[in-house]
Parts: sequence; structure tokens; C-alpha cells
Amino acid sequence: MEKFGCPEAVVGAFVLNNDGDLLLVRSKKWPELYSVPGGHIEMGESIGKAVKRETKEETGLDVKLVKVINLQEAIYPKAFHRKAHFIFIDALCRTRSAKVKLDNMELYDYMWVKPKASLKLKLNTYTRRSILQLVNRRIMDKWFYANAK
Repeated sequence: MEKFGCPEAVVGAFVLNNDGDLLLVRSKKWPELYSVPGGHIEMGESIGKAVKRETKEETGLDVKLVKVINLQEAIYPKAFHRKAHFIFIDALCRTRSAKVKLDNMELYDYMWVKPKASLKLKLNTYTRRSILQLVNRRIMDKWFYANAK
């Protein structure tokens, strides 16, 4: 166990467009795996502002925060490019545009895909967990409203 340092608080933006497609990205930080845009929360910055800033910086998209969907801890994830301890705050977001402009610094590829179909792709573990939360909640919401009569 390390004596110094703190876990890193980061946001993940689970961005849906008007067609209900989810934005997945590829980063050198998670080699060979899809993830979502996101990054560190800056000192004094809210979760909502961090999600909007990181998404804009990395993809050029303006997003609206819908709600936080998951909270996860990753202690030294094997698939990550360096030793790190993260607290992931994953947020569902909406965008009106599907025109992505990658920053080409952190991200090098992207795709829009239906959330359920994305589960067939090579995802990092933490992205997969939050997508499962989204998919299961959507199914539950549909069931609830269909049976609420």
C-alpha cells in the first residue's frame, strides 16, 4: 500500500444522442477497449460542470447532464495504462448533435451504438458495469410504465 497520494475523482459521460445511441470512445489510456469520454474533476468544480467540460474538450459535443447513474471504485485497474486509484462518478448525458470532433490527444476513435448492442464490444470493466445499469434501468422503466395502469 502506498503511503502518499489520494484516489482520483473522475467523471464518465454516458452520452446519448437523439436516436438513443450511446457514444463510445477509444483512448490510449485503455488500450484496445472502448470507454466513454471523461476525466478528472478539478478543484472547486461540480460533477455537472466536469462532465460538460470533459465531454466538450474531448469530443466537441455540448451535453446536458441528466443524472448520475453509477459510482465505482477502481484500485489499480489492470487494463489502465498506469497504476491509479479512481473513484468513478458516471453520469447520463444528452446531446442534440452526433457530430463528434475528437481532440486527437486523448481519444483516437469513436462510435455511436445502441446501449444494449454495446455490451457485445470490448469495453473496459467500469464502462460495462455502467452500461448494464443503464440497460437494466431502461428495461425496468419500460416495465413499470407499461404496468402502472
